[in-house]
Amino acid sequence: MPIEKVLVFTATYDEAANISPLIEDIFRELPSCDMLVVDDNSPDGTGEILDALVHRYPRLSVIHRPRKSGLGSAHRLAVQHAIAGGYDALVTMDADFSHHPRYLPAMLEELEQSDFVTGSRYAPGGSCNYGLARRALSRTANLLARGLLRIPLRETTTAYRGFRRSLLSLLDVESIRSDGYSYMVESIFRVSRATRRMSEFPIAFVDRRAGRSKISQVEIWKGFTTLLRLWLRP
Repeated sequence: MPIEKVLVFTATYDEAANISPLIEDIFRELPSCDMLVVDDNSPDGTGEILDALVHRYPRLSVIHRPRKSGLGSAHRLAVQHAIAGGYDALVTMDADFSHHPRYLPAMLEELEQSDFVTGSRYAPGGSCNYGLARRALSRTANLLARGLLRIPLRETTTAYRGFRRSLLSLLDVESIRSDGYSYMVESIFRVSRATRRMSEFPIAFVDRRAGRSKISQVEIWKGFTTLLRLWLRP
């Protein structure tokens, strides 16, 4: 089935410096896509910028939540929105330019042959400009997910992902226990159990263009405990 109707999603919290150029680049790469942004009441004014952008981009929709409610719940909301809207594909990405919009056409091209695709730092030809300690942490998390959970991809923790509608309806995202960044691990585990038509393609991952990283030590710990919980599942 050809992919014609596409929803691109990102979640924002304090992304005032990034969100306007990001949306501009997304619509430059995919002029016929629709876009959904979920903002968690960003104190830096991201929500107000988004409200202004809605008037400029008719294909942009914004959901404002009253408080910081977690990355996982925002992604669950995007899946529900994609299914309810009858989209052929959902593409998810971060809002800080670590996932550059120039890869969106390649993402959709990959989805023509796959149910799920991820932009990968660790596929041959990919790269990541993290410092040594954070790169080691990321590598370790991905190796553990690949080994313990038998996920047949080198990249398992990024949010730069594409899903066919047929897959979304199988994931039962409402039952995913993880929130925050650990949602990425549990959701790709669900994907790997629902389909073998998974693929990845190389991207250059560049740490955020502006603002501060939101990955805390607590989120890192939750990610590893999620890995263990899924590995030890009955």
